[in-house]
Amino acid sequence: MLEHTLSEEEHSQIVQTIEMFEVITQTQPDDYQSLEILKDAYNKIAKPEEALRISRKLAEAYFNGGSYTLAMQECENILLRNPSSPEILAMLGDIETRLQNAGESLVNGARTGLVAVPHLNVNGNDVPAEGGLTELNGRGGPAQLAERGDEQLAKFLVMQQLVPEEAVSAGLESVKQLNKDLTGQALAASLLETICRDDAGLLDRTLSQLIDRAKFAYVPLEYYDIDRQVARMLPDNLTLGRLFVPFDLISRTIMVACCNPFDAAGREAVQQSLDYTVAWYLARPSSIVRALQDIYRLESRA
Repeated sequence: MLEHTLSEEEHSQIVQTIEMFEVITQTQPDDYQSLEILKDAYNKIAKPEEALRISRKLAEAYFNGGSYTLAMQECENILLRNPSSPEILAMLGDIETRLQNAGESLVNGARTGLVAVPHLNVNGNDVPAEGGLTELNGRGGPAQLAERGDEQLAKFLVMQQLVPEEAVSAGLESVKQLNKDLTGQALAASLLETICRDDAGLLDRTLSQLIDRAKFAYVPLEYYDIDRQVARMLPDNLTLGRLFVPFDLISRTIMVACCNPFDAAGREAVQQSLDYTVAWYLARPSSIVRALQDIYRLESRA
């Protein structure tokens, strides 16, 4: 089967994707989702050396995140191209030792009847349960789409002492009323935007806290040339109604920006609507709103 030859437009879009994700991975070197997308993009435009460079970073990201099996697979792929790479051989040896120790611990735990079950975060890595954002997992059964995650976000803002409880309660009540009867091409209101609208510093601090807790990468959506065809792959009730923006598609991975990572019901609906792997990113609410206004040719809010 002949490989697909990229058109100039496709090549240009992939180059733009590379430029964007190179910036993202410089500031977030352990963001393995972005690294996977970057590696695939370099392979698509036939730059194997750049893909190999990213593959090394990806192996390190997996290793740093404790995903040793994925790190081992990445190391083995690298050694097929560069069998004498000393740092990769060293990492592979360290991985094998850690996996062996983990296996021995599991066996010993089974003998005593005390086997620890790891808590899974939103990216699927094994992480300690302490401090985990369990609300993001949506593992309590089929999520109801009426649940938007605003209450969870409100609790987060108060618990992190980012916003006084009175201000959060007022903002939450306002957003509930605005989002109560969304019809047609009405844009949903964002709790984050409502509360932080007049305080850019508060928005930056909140986004930073959300990124740390949710483990979503940040995407500066305001600088991204979004493909309208990709953006319209979701129904209006998930884009306009939940403030989700699919902004790029690489191979079988679609990148989607959101401004409330607590919206587990919406994210589940997105995954059910798409026959792709979904990589989630956090963006500024105002950037998401402007992107949707442009995509759907909507008038700007007053």
